Amino acid sequence: MAGRTIAVTGAASGIGLALVRRLLAEGEQVVAIDRAACPAPVTRAVIADLTDPAGLRAALAAVHWPHHGPLHGLANVAGVPGTAPARTVLEVNVLGTRLLTEALRPRLAAGSSVVNVASVAARRDTVGEPALTELLAAQDAGELEAWLARHPLTGAQAYDTSKAALVAWTKRLAGAWIDQGIRVTSVSPGPTSTPILGDFRTTMGADRIDGAAALVGRHGTADEIAAVVAFLLSRDASWVNGVDLLVEGGLYAARAALAPHEPLASHEAKGTR
Repeated sequence: MAGRTIAVTGAASGIGLALVRRLLAEGEQVVAIDRAACPAPVTRAVIADLTDPAGLRAALAAVHWPHHGPLHGLANVAGVPGTAPARTVLEVNVLGTRLLTEALRPRLAAGSSVVNVASVAARRDTVGEPALTELLAAQDAGELEAWLARHPLTGAQAYDTSKAALVAWTKRLAGAWIDQGIRVTSVSPGPTSTPILGDFRTTMGADRIDGAAALVGRHGTADEIAAVVAFLLSRDASWVNGVDLLVEGGLYAARAALAPHEPLASHEAKGTR
């Protein structure tokens, strides 16, 4: 992997920061994209807000890219929890992530990898496939607002929907870019010890979050999720494409073992992150 250039959003904390540190240790050049400064010694830092598409494009255009070369990977880690308003959740987790990826597409080299951090909460989405397709078609905040008028959601519901949209978009993008040699995958963590775990306790219930830890022994760590993202970014994952990889410590398996006659779909609907 050494010597490649990887862009990481949400690089200032949590899974994003853990990934940045892992990539730097492997000798990669890292372009950190976040609204806050990344504490790690990255190659380039881009201060940008995913809720501001115009500002985001301007910030990316102003970057002095390492050696003026291509990007070999993009990790879309940035996201906000369901304690934020529904519009903000969808602006960051869906629209901003998609617009950033599209803006960086010309820099992605053949053989590169895009990894989107989704969540097992995607399986709690209630709006369904047609509405997700409409959401992914939104081009700006106005169209996003119109979508929310047709599909009113709380912040917590918007979080679940945003992650379901990311998983669906991942598969579509993988198919669309396969002839260009660009792999696109997603990772869906279960409950993970990051600075926003408390937000999930608020929106999903402390009993659910604590119950998940009790079933599998503990919560995941940011570095454990980052390790999987780093693998998917690497050449070792060259034949992995268009999939969503659950990284939840066996949570669904443990739930199924407790209720073996319950349909699998019902266990998935109980997913959290």
